[in-house]
Amino acid sequence: MKQVVKPKNLDAFRIWFDKLGYQVKCLDGQGFTAHTNDRYIKKCFHYVLVTDSLGGNDAAFKLGKEFEDHLSAPEQTCTEKAEMEILHIIKGESHGMGYLVA
Repeated sequence: MKQVVKPKNLDAFRIWFDKLGYQVKCLDGQGFTAHTNDRYIKKCFHYVLVTDSLGGNDAAFKLGKEFEDHLSAPEQTCTEKAEMEILHIIKGESHGMGYLVA
């Protein structure tokens, strides 16, 4: 049976929804539901169900794939400090640079 996420990543997946602003409710066992009414999130992702057997609804599988992709490519993510430094460089506020040369 296809799994939403790897078993070792289930807790992180649940926390990820919480950080994205979803209302997360734990079910009996390891499963959970995540719900949001955020109008900036596509409606097909407003309700996510992950079962004990790591199955779930279509939204859970799509978001689970995105989550696993993020975990497998950490060099593509950006820390808050790095993001601020990039913004300062782009604005020319750091290192005496007024512009970037491509």
